Amino acid sequence: MKNFLRSGIAVLFLLLLVIPTTTISAIRGVPGSPDFGYGAWLHPHGSQVETASQVAGDLKLDWVALPLDWATAMPQHDSAPDMVALDAAMHSLKARQVAVMISLTNPPAWARSEAGINPFYTAQWLAWLSNRYPSTLQAVELFPAANTLHGWGATPNPQQYAAFFQQVQAALKEKGSRIYLVAAGLQPSGVNSNPVDWNDLEFLQQLYAAGAKEWMPLLSLQMPLLSGDPVRPPSAADRHALRHYEQVRQVMLDNGHTNGILWITLINPPNGTIKADDQHLLNGVEQAEWQKQALIQMRSQLYMGVVFIQNLNPPSSENPLFAQTSLITSQQTFHPFYSVLQALIQQTNPHAGMDRPGRPKSAPIPKCLNKK
Repeated sequence: MKNFLRSGIAVLFLLLLVIPTTTISAIRGVPGSPDFGYGAWLHPHGSQVETASQVAGDLKLDWVALPLDWATAMPQHDSAPDMVALDAAMHSLKARQVAVMISLTNPPAWARSEAGINPFYTAQWLAWLSNRYPSTLQAVELFPAANTLHGWGATPNPQQYAAFFQQVQAALKEKGSRIYLVAAGLQPSGVNSNPVDWNDLEFLQQLYAAGAKEWMPLLSLQMPLLSGDPVRPPSAADRHALRHYEQVRQVMLDNGHTNGILWITLINPPNGTIKADDQHLLNGVEQAEWQKQALIQMRSQLYMGVVFIQNLNPPSSENPLFAQTSLITSQQTFHPFYSVLQALIQQTNPHAGMDRPGRPKSAPIPKCLNKK
């Protein structure tokens, strides 16, 4: 049975594994780049995907993140993956020369065992994706929220994740793939945490005990539940402050990982879930101001590579991880943060978007953007 399964995987991926990959030059936020990168999320199964791709190009975003549920795309090992939605999004982003990070979640049952997620099948899948989207797919966040039951799909185990990550990394290198692997997607404890979830800082410390300084150039942090002003300092008892990333960085420094780069791959502005005082941030204008302060604060940190701070299009309702706010609203207008983000990008990269003047807050989206 095992030989049959391995043969099925090999046949599925064989034809595309030999295609060489290329890279987009001068990508911001990666190892070796001194520049801060701006990113946002595009949801292939959400609404207004083509419009979202055009907005990414208009803003001159450095990165766009796409979620990919592996089990949904390929529930059976011997069936062709369902790539219709992802293909459409990737094709549109390629036309705008935007680098893409896929956030890979939920491995199918056939890729799991008692020992964890199979690194051989995972590397085959990533190599296949890399060759399917050459030059556009530049990074993969490998099972974010690895310190939680939800993210890892089993009781989290930092040693197991470390071994898995290194095996996938080595297999991709052997195949000649140049995509960046982004590790962990650490999530601070939330209101619905499972008892088996690990404290994210303790999980990170154990990754370093497993040698992460040598094999983890890119570490990611996700903060779906935040509270308070962006400048509020974190504490050991309260990890819902935006500046929790400083505690993560301190663990990196404590382990001598001074050249490590931190990506913030998910931020949901406070919405009152943690503290009722935050409910005023449900207002679009105040939300835009909070996000502006957050971005200015984070881009000043030299160890910060890329920050993905907003949804481009409304996400599908099935994914509760993402806030429902997006740059393109359900009323087909722009969120007030659009103009703010455009101005921030131009401050960092004066050549970005010079041919497109800023649109007023909440302005209607032009008809040319609404074409399906």
